[in-house]
Amino acid sequence: MIKQDIVSRVAKTMGITKVKAEVAVDAVFTALKQAMKKGERIELRGFGVFVVKPRKSGIGRNPRTGAEVPIPPGKTVRFKPGKEIRLSQ
Repeated sequence: MIKQDIVSRVAKTMGITKVKAEVAVDAVFTALKQAMKKGERIELRGFGVFVVKPRKSGIGRNPRTGAEVPIPPGKTVRFKPGKEIRLSQ
């Protein structure tokens, strides 16, 4: 599923134009991005939780040359699905 699929479903469900639906979807994505940049935890009940976690520095390898490459520390986003959408195993 891509962004346009989400826009189409929102437009159909809400009975609005795709232009208005795209504005709404963009607003939601912008709010999520801003919260993640601040390191905030995003909890969407019934869907899941997005958490920004620190990532350690490390050593990687260049696949072409085999040379070691330092990997700087950073941040990564983790997603934990809610009970309602967990895939049964």
